[in-house]
Amino acid sequence: MEDHPQEEVREEPEEPRSHSDVGGKVKAIIEAAEAAAKEMMRKAEQQAAARIGELTQEAKRLRDEADQYARDISEAADSYGTQHRRTVEEEARQLLADAEQRARELLEGAQEKADQLEREVVQRHEVLQREAKTLEERKQRALDGLRELSHQLQDALAEPAEAPEEESLVEALDVERRRN
Repeated sequence: MEDHPQEEVREEPEEPRSHSDVGGKVKAIIEAAEAAAKEMMRKAEQQAAARIGELTQEAKRLRDEADQYARDISEAADSYGTQHRRTVEEEARQLLADAEQRARELLEGAQEKADQLEREVVQRHEVLQREAKTLEERKQRALDGLRELSHQLQDALAEPAEAPEEESLVEALDVERRRN
């Protein structure tokens, strides 16, 4: 107990020690021990308080770091989500634009094909009308020819006013001979 001054040792003649003297010394030792214990307790409490303060500060610092880390992670996740969303939206816009372009191309192609088919139908209709007119004219000529032939047959088959010699059927049908 070097922290406490020791009581001065007096040189007194040796006398028999009394019980009160021993009790006083024990009491002094106990008081000194209590004082030393109190001092040790005070120092221990100071050290404990300092350590508690250090640990509290360390815990607060770690909590602040964890909070900051959580904020950073949250911001990074938000940023990633935003960037990913933008990327997906851009891809969707591009896909939509591509699909619209393809649809326009298909529509234009279909329209061109429909126009071409319509032109072909009109042309075919005109050709058929010309052919029908040609056939109608041929039919009319054939009918006229048949009427002429019919008249000739009637003339050939008509009984002559004079009784010519008897003709054979072949001769009667030979219109050319009769015309001469």
